[in-house]
Amino acid sequence: MKSNETVSLSRLHEAERILVTAHRGNSLEYPENTLLSMEKAVEAGADFIEFDLFATKDNVPILLHDPTLKRTANAEGRPEDRTLAEIKSLNASWFRYMHRMDAPLPEKVEIPTFEEVLAACSGKVAMNIQIYLASPAALAEACRLYREYDMYDRGYFTIEDEKVIEAVRAMDRDIAICFTPGWLERADEANLRRCAELGCKFFQPIRETLTVEKLELARSLGLRANAFYADTEIDFEFLLGVGCPGIMTDAPARLVKWLGLIGNGCPARAIPQRFNPTTP
Repeated sequence: MKSNETVSLSRLHEAERILVTAHRGNSLEYPENTLLSMEKAVEAGADFIEFDLFATKDNVPILLHDPTLKRTANAEGRPEDRTLAEIKSLNASWFRYMHRMDAPLPEKVEIPTFEEVLAACSGKVAMNIQIYLASPAALAEACRLYREYDMYDRGYFTIEDEKVIEAVRAMDRDIAICFTPGWLERADEANLRRCAELGCKFFQPIRETLTVEKLELARSLGLRANAFYADTEIDFEFLLGVGCPGIMTDAPARLVKWLGLIGNGCPARAIPQRFNPTTP
């Protein structure tokens, strides 16, 4: 088992400060969902790195946000139609923060595997692992790697379909889950209660939908919000104002600096009650 005691979801869940999640790594400054972006997010001081998993033709989980390669790489089509060797021949540095580049920058950046990110970053940062693995074999491989790298209490699978949650728990009931039902309705009362029933510690609401009342309900259910998303001081201030204890951002260095300037004091109302998966 490859383990490290420096990262703990349980401690982060109760931390009295705002947590920083690096969305697709440090994707403001580096190619998203690459090992370079993840390592730069760790250097910037992020508490979590967030990334997305699709699979290759040979069922290897890789980092990719879209169901096709067209936006971020020098290829088209689905990753499931290419072997890992073929995926590794591509360049993943064609896109930077909402813009397709005229040329790759840096010149060559590979699409990383899930295992490569685990090998480089486990124990250094918590992980928000978005699951888009269509085949049972690829999902099983992701679960195996989570177990091999001892990611228990160090990372969670973010899943939008309860059937996929059931499949993961059939393989390993101890894998931490973040349930993301729908989009704008994630912070609705019924969905918050369902997250608590499923034993989630964290949930991922959409910034524009958050209110003080919704966050107070989440807190009473033992759920800690990592809101999607905020890249500007105006949006940082909004989330601080409603008492949001976690922010997902493309600009982790900017957010870490801003939090340092304000003292990173998390409002007391934002800290969840001690986690209890049986909370009604």
